[in-house]
Amino acid sequence: MSPTWAAAKQRTARPWWTAALAATVFAAITVGVATGFLLGIDRSMAEGSAEHRASALYWPARAGFSLGQNWVFPAASAVAAVALAIRRRSARPVVGLVGVWLVHTLVVGSAKLWAGRPPPGTGDPHLHAVAADLHLRMSYPSGHAANVVVFSATLAVLVVALTGDRRWMNRLLIVGAVSLTICGVCMIYLGYHWATDAFAGAALGVALGALAVTAFARWLR
Repeated sequence: MSPTWAAAKQRTARPWWTAALAATVFAAITVGVATGFLLGIDRSMAEGSAEHRASALYWPARAGFSLGQNWVFPAASAVAAVALAIRRRSARPVVGLVGVWLVHTLVVGSAKLWAGRPPPGTGDPHLHAVAADLHLRMSYPSGHAANVVVFSATLAVLVVALTGDRRWMNRLLIVGAVSLTICGVCMIYLGYHWATDAFAGAALGVALGALAVTAFARWLR
């Protein structure tokens, strides 16, 4: 086995191992929530956040939470995809980005519908709630957390393709990790999500990101 072939095989296998590990973490959190094992942590963090919630911090926390909105990393990815499409005179970057968005939306949305978990404001941390309206049963996993992970990685792939500088990959992944931390802390502090919603969303985002972004990078070649 040549060193070059071995290195290429290792690079190919790494995203699959990352996705498998992240999916395992997501499954473990889901089991912990479903069995009630993690509900004590969720309740404690929700109560602690409510006790220390200050009106002066609402807008800063709301801004931090907004890092998971579609107009941040997905919008930046769209701009980069259009720029790359214009440079290459090809629609492949835009088509690939739409594909990533569709997969992300389908998987996260399906998980939310299956889980049927109300947000902390309802006082019910259990999965498969039957009393709440549909829009109040979409808390698990956090789509904002998954959004930051998937689309910060997607943005990194696009910027590397635009600039030819692979250092942007690590830079933007660090930005994504910091943004995820801020968004996660803020969503728990504001009472928008249970703590396990945030961790599960991040884990699912890593699993999706590792696979989707690897496929996207190959699509752009």
